[in-house]
Amino acid sequence: MPDSIVSAAWLDASVDKLAQRIVRRALLDVGIVEMPPGSNRSPRIDTYVTAVGSPPGSRWCAAAVAAWWRDAGAVVPPHNAGSCDAWHAWAVENARWRTAPEPGYAVLFGATSKAVHIGVIVRVAPLVLSIEGNTSLGALDVNAVAVALKQVSAERVLGYVAPSSP
Repeated sequence: MPDSIVSAAWLDASVDKLAQRIVRRALLDVGIVEMPPGSNRSPRIDTYVTAVGSPPGSRWCAAAVAAWWRDAGAVVPPHNAGSCDAWHAWAVENARWRTAPEPGYAVLFGATSKAVHIGVIVRVAPLVLSIEGNTSLGALDVNAVAVALKQVSAERVLGYVAPSSP
């Protein structure tokens, strides 16, 4: 994916190229919505969930993150990448688990080692912002209808997954 497809001029120049590609890729999907709303489906969403081995109509936040990372050239969990818990286990097992956000990192939401939602960090200062699939356009909802830019609420964060290239 060419770096110029989506401008993210606010990205700090110190952000590595893989993270920049992940952020730009996630930005491309902001505004995607389920068709019909509440179905967990659309042509693009169906492509994302089937690519990770989940059936159409599944919750799709993790499948979207897998697509964004994969399209940017990052490694994704080899099994069950449509599951937030699989992302968590894979990150811990592969020394990718982090406690602080960075652009391009996946952010897992949940509590006591139970991951319930995932997005991609796109900015860390002055606000921590993420792009999340299967979310609402307003308050927290882990099974909603859109890809949206959200402010990350630290008390909901379980942790972060650092990307790597193959």
